[in-house]
Amino acid sequence: MRSMKEHPGNSMPNEAAGFWVRAVAYLIDALLLAFISSAIVPVISFGFLLPFYWWADSFSNEPDVVPFWFIGTGILLWILIWGTYFVAFWVRRGQTPGKMAMRIKIIPEGGTSIPVEKALLRYLGYLICMIFVLIPFLWTAVGPDKRGIPDKFAGTRVIRVPCPPSNPSETESESEP
Repeated sequence: MRSMKEHPGNSMPNEAAGFWVRAVAYLIDALLLAFISSAIVPVISFGFLLPFYWWADSFSNEPDVVPFWFIGTGILLWILIWGTYFVAFWVRRGQTPGKMAMRIKIIPEGGTSIPVEKALLRYLGYLICMIFVLIPFLWTAVGPDKRGIPDKFAGTRVIRVPCPPSNPSETESESEP
């Protein structure tokens, strides 16, 4: 049985989004972010960090060894780019482009929009999940309420968005007395 709960301001119950629809949404976002990251990270790495790498390498006794700080900076850039993407979309729309494509949305418990603090907590939950090789995300497949660790951590849930009516005149005739 699927978990159903009323969304504030909506008389229609919202169906919880399950694992596969969320996984496809994340895959769409990951592909977009791979494209964005592949454009941004080299510019920053080669334009700003590479001169520092060459300078630091001139003091090293071990040739062709990439210093830890260079790798760490690349990881930090990845975290910042992806974090900015997710947090900005969650706060602004409650949906990333991947979630929009899959017609799902994030809503906070007891609210209609996600504050920055909850979005940051949710992204921290994503990072924790990445550390544990995506296993906590699988909780959405087996959990009774289809909420993943990031949802429980931030007090949010992902719901299905109802399709708009196919004929715009249907909504106009319903709203007129």
